[in-house]
Amino acid sequence: MISGFFRAIQQLGDPRITHLIFKAALISAAISFLLAFAIGWAISSASVFNIGWLDKGIAFFGGSAALLISLFLYPCLTCLIMSFMLDEVASAVEARHFPNLPTPRREAVIQTVVNTSRFACVAITLNLLVFVFVVPVLIFTVFLTPLIPFVLYALNGYLVGREYFELAANRRLDPQDGQALRKRHKARVFICGIVIAILMTVPLVNWLMPIIATAFMMHIFEDARQCAQGTSEAT
Repeated sequence: MISGFFRAIQQLGDPRITHLIFKAALISAAISFLLAFAIGWAISSASVFNIGWLDKGIAFFGGSAALLISLFLYPCLTCLIMSFMLDEVASAVEARHFPNLPTPRREAVIQTVVNTSRFACVAITLNLLVFVFVVPVLIFTVFLTPLIPFVLYALNGYLVGREYFELAANRRLDPQDGQALRKRHKARVFICGIVIAILMTVPLVNWLMPIIATAFMMHIFEDARQCAQGTSEAT
């Protein structure tokens, strides 16, 4: 598990991975610039009070706010764009560490979108439920308040570990077989998910996490699959 994580970190230097990072960063920068420009132009073109100096002041501060918002959104945009490149990340990991594997299964684009949307909905819903019902109880209990980060990391560790493991598994196994393999190694997948969830809250590191998490789980999945094959051959 530890070796898989460090291999994932090391692969950030792979030209195929750095190309994806550079491409995602450029696309995000372009979107951020266009967003800031559009908001700034809309504010500067509007005459709210029809008073020259006041409207100019609003335009200046509005444009500055638009720029700041675009800067804050930049890591999120990069992370989102990278999420559409994870199949290429998985291919790069296989090419470097598992070159003898046959051609992977290909899911339909619509199925990938459905799976990603389903995961996002489940993750958002469960986190909202925790914040609405669990966190207030822990806060009012006072002595249980320090447990809040552990609850959130445990929840998101489970969700993230499951999602990234199944992303790797679906390249080689039917979804049902991938889920069965994950359940047999649920403790390891859960721990890996917690590691990913914690790193996703670290500034600057978090926008690289889709790539690191995908590469990491590719190693975890292949190790689990080889263990399962060894067990079946032994029996």
